[in-house]
Amino acid sequence: MTRRPDRTALRAKLAGVRARLKGRRRRPDSRRRGLWLLLLVLLLLVLAWFCCSGSPPPPPLPPDPVEAPAEAEPGAATPVPALPDPRIGRVGRPSFSNGPAEPLPWVTAFRLQVAARSPRLALCFVGAEAPGALKWTAAVEPESGRVSDHTLESVRETVLDAAQRACVLGVLSDPPYRLP
Repeated sequence: MTRRPDRTALRAKLAGVRARLKGRRRRPDSRRRGLWLLLLVLLLLVLAWFCCSGSPPPPPLPPDPVEAPAEAEPGAATPVPALPDPRIGRVGRPSFSNGPAEPLPWVTAFRLQVAARSPRLALCFVGAEAPGALKWTAAVEPESGRVSDHTLESVRETVLDAAQRACVLGVLSDPPYRLP
């Protein structure tokens, strides 16, 4: 079992330490004060040297006398230097014939396969009030024939509801295309 020190003895010891500390007088450290004073004096000397060390600026020099140009004859004109011609001359180039591009071989097969789906597309518009036209843009994977990134744009103010739009996209993409 540990024994606790007596509180009264600890208080008496604390009071003795406090009394000894009160008896001491704090004196400013003379060395430290001397260093601060020396630093301040050096700073003032450096500032005074920068402010007062410069001599007055020298007086400005008189301007150089400018010689007057020799007078030309009254009837003679002064020659103006010729500037090079800013235009560039023609350069001969070979002729270029830009004929019509040949159609890609798979485009015809693709168009035929889309046209073959027209009877099924017509079933999507049964009961429509007015005829219309659509522009279909899509990305076709050439190997598998799958269609993605569909965009349907109405031509002649054709209005499609959600069911018609789903039917059209289903018919246009359901059997994969066979591209050569």
